[in-house]
Amino acid sequence: MADQKIKVIIFDMGGVLIKTVDRARRTELAKKFNKSYDEIDKIVYGSDSSQKAMLGEISETDHFMNVLKCLGDPDFGIREFQEAFWGGDELDLELAEFISSKKNQFRFGMLSNAMSDIRKWLTDHYDFLNLFDIVFFSAEYKIAKPDLKFYRAILKEFDVDPNEVIFIDDFVENINAAKSLGMLTVHYHSTKQAIFEINQLLRHD
Repeated sequence: MADQKIKVIIFDMGGVLIKTVDRARRTELAKKFNKSYDEIDKIVYGSDSSQKAMLGEISETDHFMNVLKCLGDPDFGIREFQEAFWGGDELDLELAEFISSKKNQFRFGMLSNAMSDIRKWLTDHYDFLNLFDIVFFSAEYKIAKPDLKFYRAILKEFDVDPNEVIFIDDFVENINAAKSLGMLTVHYHSTKQAIFEINQLLRHD
């Protein structure tokens, strides 16, 4: 496979590699603040504060201070809140195994919109960053998907052309951005579907 065209496979993290598989803990947390699951989710991920945190304009701690103020309990412990909010999240072991099985053939990257403390959180709770040759988090680079500059930055780090890369993400706007640069893409809906489509692209490489 020395003359293969595909050299790099890049994954999104949230909603792909790390997914909320048990909604119970976040639902119980929401009830403490008289909110629904969707309401508390929007406060954490859909606010101006969260966007600033994803872009590294404010720290993750500052963002969660804003979250707790919004929920009316600024003295609630940030770590306690995070442990409950993300308590139902799990690493997709099937995807991790798939990546591990291909490590001798391809280089792997991760391109994720995430806040400033994400590396420590992942190190404390999971063990999979070693699967990747290059990992880019938006807060560290002050830029986020679907901004094309973020994709170009990781392509430059890998020193590859876009058509030598497969990019996997669960948000269509992020997929469309990658496509516009000439990357091959897989719009993630399920693990089995994603692995099948990746293998199809590799088979026709």
